[in-house]
Amino acid sequence: MPLGPIAPKDPAEKRSGFYLFLDKEVGGVPQDDGANRHVIFLDNGRIGTFARMVGGVEDGELLALLETAEGFRRLVHSIAVSATAADREMELSMTLRCYGPDGPFGGSEHTFRLRADGAERVIRLSELDWLPADRILGQFAFELPGASDRASVTLKCCLNDGYEVPEREVDPPVDYDSPVYREMIARSLLSTGNNFRVQRVLRRMRAGEEVTVAFLGGSITQGAGAVPGQENCYARLTFEGLRTRYGADGGRHMHYIKAGVGGTPSELGMIRYERDINRGGAAAPDLVVVEFAVNDSADETEGVCYESLVRKIWRQPNEPAVLLLFAVFSDDWNLRDRLAPIAWRHELPAADVRDAVSPQFPCRPGEGLVMTKRQFFYDIYHPSNHGHRVMADCLLYLIDRLDRQAPAPAPLREHPPVYGDEFAAVRLLDRETPCPGAEVDPGAFTLVDEDLQSVPLDAAAVNTPQFPHNWKKGTGDAPFRLTLECSRLLLVFKDAADPAFGPARVWVDGELVRLFDPREAGWTHCHAAILFSRRERARHTVEIRMDDGAQDKTFTILGFAYVP
Repeated sequence: MPLGPIAPKDPAEKRSGFYLFLDKEVGGVPQDDGANRHVIFLDNGRIGTFARMVGGVEDGELLALLETAEGFRRLVHSIAVSATAADREMELSMTLRCYGPDGPFGGSEHTFRLRADGAERVIRLSELDWLPADRILGQFAFELPGASDRASVTLKCCLNDGYEVPEREVDPPVDYDSPVYREMIARSLLSTGNNFRVQRVLRRMRAGEEVTVAFLGGSITQGAGAVPGQENCYARLTFEGLRTRYGADGGRHMHYIKAGVGGTPSELGMIRYERDINRGGAAAPDLVVVEFAVNDSADETEGVCYESLVRKIWRQPNEPAVLLLFAVFSDDWNLRDRLAPIAWRHELPAADVRDAVSPQFPCRPGEGLVMTKRQFFYDIYHPSNHGHRVMADCLLYLIDRLDRQAPAPAPLREHPPVYGDEFAAVRLLDRETPCPGAEVDPGAFTLVDEDLQSVPLDAAAVNTPQFPHNWKKGTGDAPFRLTLECSRLLLVFKDAADPAFGPARVWVDGELVRLFDPREAGWTHCHAAILFSRRERARHTVEIRMDDGAQDKTFTILGFAYVP
């Protein structure tokens, strides 16, 4: 006798929840270990920003719970995650990594397999093995099969009983062809400056001459937030836009240099210029875009290093055009107030992305809204693909305006600096690039560190390590000594979360100057710091020794930068 209809299982109880990621693009970024991994960091307040920006969470109590692993488990019952890709059979892994008391080490890791077919997988937090050392949720890491693979990920936090959040409305699509979009881009124009050098470059592009366009900046210039980063970053989009608009024969004569390094300010940019932009004399860019307006908050010179970098580029023998680009963080912050006077004083073209996007974020659809914050930003610091497109369009709008202007005469003289440009002549000193007359006694710093901050330069699919010609402390306690003649000197050292690293003290001419602890930053990172800045040139001796109690630790000197 046939059975009647079989009742379905009881559906899972619908829980209140919020999105951390909504159709978030992830790509197979090549890593030094050979994996194709895309990491989304949650530390340093990022998880709360995702909850506010993507999920619409405004309740301060709920946001506070997200800041600790214990609070997250108290608030969140389960996470519902799905992935979609063109290849619906593609599999990817997702790892939730907690950080322990010592940073990215000592916490639990939870890895799950996902098929990119859009099916939702629900993961109950109570079924996972957590560790007592779990301090915060540190990151979600997505690993894809190939470097060119990409997927769209949606992740929702479903809440435990007793917690409620309002449902979030779906964002309207971004209309790049709308009048309000064009008006938004036009607001970014901060300064047209003197158009002589830019117009000269554009004439050369149209004539089919060899032209090199370079981009120097931090993680946004590196491509952070864009997926795939090398193809969809603002630098590549701007370069391709220039080829299309101005390049003869499809721009085949045009060359692209991209030198963005995450977490680095202009203080390091002025040191990297010869190696990462000029390539040791092999390249001489004709147009250089500088992007450090969200990286220089901790600049110990409060604008001098940025102005020195700008003047360093401007004074290159081939007289390149210089464009200044001001990015923006999700809290509508950048250093426009500090850096804009440099653009105005030196008559440099500049675009401010904050002026473009921030005024429309509070608006509603049909009332001035072009794109929401969760559409523009990938995370608290970096733009999404939408955001990178906006940044490129702001630069291209600026260049188009300069192209249409009446030609200006060549600048006849330099203007006095706003803050100072005493580091404009800075030079790098490392194992490969010695300083004439300098004497180096490495002491116990005889090793070469190969575990370095690495980034993809230009359009490359592989990473290039930064400052590979370094000095790393090995066994023993003999100090590193450097004697040279200069007026100003900076130390570049490696930040590292590795417990094997420890603090070192720096003396100049027998006086203790600074104590540097490479573990404070919590990740592998290049760090520049001024040891001294004086008007007079003199011969100085620098000594670097491990701090008391840290003689068994290591420390990496990536190099020095000096002003003759």
